Amino acid sequence: MKSLRRVEVQAKVSLIFSLVSLVPLAAGAFQMARHYRSSLRAIQFDKDGLFMPALILCCLATMLLGAVGVALGANSAGERRNDQQRKSWAGFFLGVATASLGLILLAAFWMYKLPLSSG
Repeated sequence: MKSLRRVEVQAKVSLIFSLVSLVPLAAGAFQMARHYRSSLRAIQFDKDGLFMPALILCCLATMLLGAVGVALGANSAGERRNDQQRKSWAGFFLGVATASLGLILLAAFWMYKLPLSSG
């Protein structure tokens, strides 16, 4: 295992974290699209089910993974000894995009949620 102190390793890890953050983002977006009712203009879900905690967990995982990608990308970008500048910048911008989209997904859910009682 290479040390995270090296900027080349930070560039690679930044891109990896940013790419991995796409997985929970896609899962959360798919679930929201599946539960969205256009006639009600709301996201309808069972109040006692696992939909809400799972969606919040997907959004938080997306934001956390994206933030790590942003931090490592920003730290390694611009260093003279970094020969993988493109990976640093790609990890940085992809991390910013996924973290922002995770926040937007969470805000959209919070604004349009319509919990239903199962009783």
